[in-house]
Amino acid sequence: MITTLRYSLLALLLTLHSASAVRQNGSKPLILNDCDVRGVQGKAKCGTIEVYEDRAARKGRKINLNIVVLPATGAQREPDPLFYFAGGPGSSATEDSPGIAQIFAKIREHRDLVFVDQRGTGGSNPLNCNFFDANDLQSYFGYFFPLEDIRKCRTQLEPKADLKLYTTTIAMDDIDDARAALGYDRINLFGGSYGTRAALTYLKRHPQHVRTAILQGVSPTNQLMPRDFPRDTERALQGVLSECVADQQCNTAFPNVKAEAQAVLAQLIKGPVEVEIQKPRSTERVKVKLSRDLAAEAIRYMLYSPVPASRVPLMIHLASQGNFGPLARAALEFRVNLVGTGSNGMYLSVTCAEDFPWIKPGEGERIAANTFLGDYRLRQQREACELWPRATIERDYAQAVRSDVPVLILTGEWDPVTPPSNGNSVAQTLKNSLQVVVPHGAHGLGGLEGIACIDNLIREFVERGTNKDIDTSCVNSIRRKGFAMKFQ
Repeated sequence: MITTLRYSLLALLLTLHSASAVRQNGSKPLILNDCDVRGVQGKAKCGTIEVYEDRAARKGRKINLNIVVLPATGAQREPDPLFYFAGGPGSSATEDSPGIAQIFAKIREHRDLVFVDQRGTGGSNPLNCNFFDANDLQSYFGYFFPLEDIRKCRTQLEPKADLKLYTTTIAMDDIDDARAALGYDRINLFGGSYGTRAALTYLKRHPQHVRTAILQGVSPTNQLMPRDFPRDTERALQGVLSECVADQQCNTAFPNVKAEAQAVLAQLIKGPVEVEIQKPRSTERVKVKLSRDLAAEAIRYMLYSPVPASRVPLMIHLASQGNFGPLARAALEFRVNLVGTGSNGMYLSVTCAEDFPWIKPGEGERIAANTFLGDYRLRQQREACELWPRATIERDYAQAVRSDVPVLILTGEWDPVTPPSNGNSVAQTLKNSLQVVVPHGAHGLGGLEGIACIDNLIREFVERGTNKDIDTSCVNSIRRKGFAMKFQ
């Protein structure tokens, strides 16, 4: 347990305008220096902690984990910070810090916000891969994981990383080293998407150090990505289209939107359509071929957030009339800004070990049958995993996490990747959990009317350290801000 004196000294160290250092297991000390984080007011503390890449052997190569601490802004500081776990897998926690600092400004008044780039991401020996050819726009409309790029990436990464040592379990033990080096005893966890899998794994392995956990868009260890993506995307798509049918303005503009979705799918199943689009950051227009796979992928990613989801009926309507341009542009934007970024090598190290080996033969194809998304992602990711080193994971890795730590579970009603059923599943063994399903919500919740309700629930939960007697009635007032009738 952290002593009062030790915590007082830590608080002083974190506020000094000079370097601060905490020694970690006799290795190089953790040094935190004043730094500026763009978009965040006041000085942050930045540094690195050194850990063995092979934690089991405790010898060989060491890697640095990148850390950003945003010290509490108020006079009264609580000893338990909020640790943020990024999504992906492959996203950088420290790169998300400006946005998280805004969302959790009230929490930060009394608690430090801590961001540690998980091994393989951000500034922690990132496993970055370069996909697609910027000079060939059609390359963005091909494989999700281009196989030749996968081979090149493996060759480039293996001299600096053992690709079997970047799984979630290993990474969460890193995080606990960071917690200890920073001098915190108990911490509050916030994870979104894959970050919930990371947070659950941390809770499972280090329960004595967890005060509370917030899970938004739950991805449990037995989800087996991307097996269920087609089913969950179909559920979200039909949910959003049904909302359009029930909305007078949307239904008037697109009275046959569900039939149009089927017609668009039927046309794309016959073969790709040729579309002329403008090259990014250029006035040049080029022709590309848009396949069913890429069109469906674009719809899926639009469903990730309420605002883009509100444009899905419009996209489908235009495509049904032969105008596939907006859908092709959306597909390109997601490939450039989402699929082609982040630590894709880390994504493969995680999913090729923790997910794919446990998908039964034919199971994914059966789930994908008669869905808008289809099974392309399953097929293409399986081929990529055949080229990637596969780690051995613990036998009990996929077993449900059992805990009585207070947990707040948040799920968007029409989440296309981590639906409410995932939250229901983990809640069965998290005895002290409260699940809130956000009406009209998606994988993200931004852009909904009344969403401040969720921010207030999170703040109250963290402040009180319990979900008992929390009033969630404000959730019933959350609304979608209508559907897009045309492109602005």
